[in-house]
Amino acid sequence: MNVISQEWKTVADIPRFPFDTFDELQAAVAIKSFNVGVDPLAAAEWSQQFNGRAKRALIAALSFLIFAAASAAVSAALLSKNYWLMLALPIQAGVFYISQPASPIRKWVTLAGAASVVVFVDLLFNGMPTAATLIAYGGLTFAAVRAAGFITNSSFRKALLSEEELFLAAYSAGACTLRNNRTKQVYRVSLD
Repeated sequence: MNVISQEWKTVADIPRFPFDTFDELQAAVAIKSFNVGVDPLAAAEWSQQFNGRAKRALIAALSFLIFAAASAAVSAALLSKNYWLMLALPIQAGVFYISQPASPIRKWVTLAGAASVVVFVDLLFNGMPTAATLIAYGGLTFAAVRAAGFITNSSFRKALLSEEELFLAAYSAGACTLRNNRTKQVYRVSLD
């Protein structure tokens, strides 16, 4: 985060913020009375720059897995002349798009992702391997996107809660929010 608010030196300087000290904020999040929400794009940017080598490698491997699966679908379709397998590409693209953790339909997508395992097994045991394979491509893409999102978001959130200056920079840039879990009130900076 390169944007640091010149007017905020501590969380106490943020207008209408529910905490006077960063320690109070950390304690409230630790007991789960408040949550810090993060912008997925800001989390991905931070992760690329500051995450450890192992986490960056895992995220890259998950991305490569999606690409390798798409390549395998095309190869399998051409070699087997089962061109229905080409549907894996638009399925992966659609699932990739809607699987983002910040998606407004994330709860339904999560339910569909979990159900894809049951549907895959059912189709496989009922003699429909092509349909089962297409469902598997959707499930694999869902799992890879969610895993990468979880890694980047949780790493960024952990970093924000470890350093007040970083939290202030992210909050002032609109890269994070604070939510009261009891009242559901969300605190965010207005970027008008």
